Amino acid sequence: MQVKSPVPATPKATAPKKRRTRKTSQTAKVDKVIKEIQEVLDTPNKVTVTTFKGGKAVAKKTTRTRPSTARLITWERYQKDISTRWAIHQFEIQELIKDLTKAIDFFQPYHTELVKRVKAVNL
Repeated sequence: MQVKSPVPATPKATAPKKRRTRKTSQTAKVDKVIKEIQEVLDTPNKVTVTTFKGGKAVAKKTTRTRPSTARLITWERYQKDISTRWAIHQFEIQELIKDLTKAIDFFQPYHTELVKRVKAVNL
């Protein structure tokens, strides 16, 4: 005689699957810090002086302070930067000329054929 197994009244609840989460990389944190430092360096430095008389504000005067020279480069580095950028510009122009000559060489036979056909039609 066959015996049926009892059917559970409610299905078992399974534990939720574990999911992987992305961890923030160190470079993102470093980029954030660099961006904050850049904002501080870029903001104009202002000082507001308020004069009081009898407990009331009489006048406010805002003056600018001298900007930081920490980000300036020396004259020698500036000259090297200009010469490097000029060398890059010359190289890119050289490569542009090479590409244009290749394009001209590619289209030249098609151009001569087109000229021949147009001359043949006009006769």
